[in-house]
Amino acid sequence: MSEILSIIQNEKINWEPWILFVAILALVASVIIPFAQKKYDEHRTKRNFQYYLKKQIGLILNLLTTEKLEYIEPSVKSDPQKQFFLIKDFILYLKSDFKKYKNSVQPRIVFELLMNIQKLCHYAYQLRYNISIIDLKKITEKILEHGKELSKDELNKVYGLILVYESFQSISYFHDKFYQIKSIKRVVENETWVGLSVEKDLLSNQKQLSEDLLVLNDNENSLNELENIILILNRETKKYFNYDKLQSQRVKKD
Repeated sequence: MSEILSIIQNEKINWEPWILFVAILALVASVIIPFAQKKYDEHRTKRNFQYYLKKQIGLILNLLTTEKLEYIEPSVKSDPQKQFFLIKDFILYLKSDFKKYKNSVQPRIVFELLMNIQKLCHYAYQLRYNISIIDLKKITEKILEHGKELSKDELNKVYGLILVYESFQSISYFHDKFYQIKSIKRVVENETWVGLSVEKDLLSNQKQLSEDLLVLNDNENSLNELENIILILNRETKKYFNYDKLQSQRVKKD
């Protein structure tokens, strides 16, 4: 019996190293797990905040990249050519045609020029409305609350875009002088501009068309300012989303 007890005692397991190992693991876990949880929470907060920003500003991007405006080519033809353009191309055509026809005496050409400009003004109105929906003040408050989750570059980009939007709101509103046009009237319902209306005998009312053309020429600078601020907003919004780069990559894949 004494021989058996001696064998058992000799084969006893030394538990001290294992206890020390488990203690070290517990200590490491107590440090690493909270740190990892904190990093995960920060990443999730940043991701959610970036998603929030892109969702809000995406309303503007969607209008810029999907809304096509009907452009009527100024012409004396009874059935002038009509094309649908995104806003950048619409403005480029309008700039060119305005220089050509701003002194025209042809009723049809004057009417088509007026119509294109009123469509541009309505588009600017839609942009202002969408910007008011996303609430720049609320976005700024969110940035102040979660700004530490963004890099310096990301903060500069979003603050720069907000500045562009705020400038657009005031500049586009101030330079829309074309509500004075009487031959193509703005239809407003419940304080919302919903469309345009034209009288049937308008083309025979050359006096009214001439007066409205004078409104355009008197406010040529305002037209330029309106066009330019829309182009700036279009460019900076797309830049924020890397839109042009992503589109070119998609084209290459296709």
